[in-house]
Amino acid sequence: MAMPRILLIGCGAFGRVHAAALRRLEAPAQAFDPDAAAAEATGLPIAPTLAEGLAACDAAIVATPVPTHVPLASTVLAAGCDLFLEKPATETAAEAAALASLAERGGRIAQVGLYFRFHPKAVALRRMVAAGEFGHLHYLAARFSGLKRARGDSGALLNDAVHFADLLPWIAGEAPARVFATLADPLGRGREDLAVIQMMFPSGLTALIEAGCVLPGRWPDAVVPGAETRKEIVVAGRAALAEVDFAAETFALRRGAHEPAEQGAWLPRHGPREDPGIAAADPVTVVAAELAAFIEAVRDRRPPEAGLRTGALAPARILDAARRSALEGRVVALEEIA
Repeated sequence: MAMPRILLIGCGAFGRVHAAALRRLEAPAQAFDPDAAAAEATGLPIAPTLAEGLAACDAAIVATPVPTHVPLASTVLAAGCDLFLEKPATETAAEAAALASLAERGGRIAQVGLYFRFHPKAVALRRMVAAGEFGHLHYLAARFSGLKRARGDSGALLNDAVHFADLLPWIAGEAPARVFATLADPLGRGREDLAVIQMMFPSGLTALIEAGCVLPGRWPDAVVPGAETRKEIVVAGRAALAEVDFAAETFALRRGAHEPAEQGAWLPRHGPREDPGIAAADPVTVVAAELAAFIEAVRDRRPPEAGLRTGALAPARILDAARRSALEGRVVALEEIA
């Protein structure tokens, strides 16, 4: 088929990144937002109404506040359009499962906007892990936090932690078996604005996620004006260690391992830090890569890698488990989450 016609629904800060990516891809696109000025700011042709926009398009991007995702995504699918749904796709695992079933029954292509899966440094990490360059993994850590606006539609789980609830299992190549979490409401506004999540994997791997909007940031946020952020991950295995800072665009790799020494000690025998030379990527570049993959899936009528079951349901189950763990003060097995 020809290049699909795309309707961008939602023209806020990240919607404008999508608009820039669509222009870079030279994709035929329109924009729709109840705020006409926001739609106009994208520089795309404006759809008069949502219904008219969907009727004139083959696929739609939903980049709106989280509580609107399920009704808008359902409307897109019911109109016979393919769907690109920004993260978090849904608020709960049950909603994600229902939306996935709806897309499957209608034969629609549905992809979740998981930014870091398309960042060159994350892609390189996953390839290195899969190739055995880290050896057996024993620890992953992720920090998506900073000093920034507390969103009115979500807390730290859905706004920030969801990125790495998806990315860490994706890099590791396995799903966690158990979750333990602490959630806090330091602003007293009724939402978790601080989250610490521990995931335990069948292989013995342990992972930790820290997320929140009330912590020190290190770098200016590339999307949200005035915000300070940290977007970092650590990958530790038997044969190598890596630190990736997505905000600073740095990738430090140390190859080697601890080896036995005298008197029962084990000493680190690691080489100096290496820079693998992975290219930097600004938000428009990463989103353009996401949308290019979506367009290819739509053209070929094949399921995308980050579909609703792998990209929405899987991380939603982890976040549901985190909520239950924090509420009940115990480790929660993923098999407990429907």
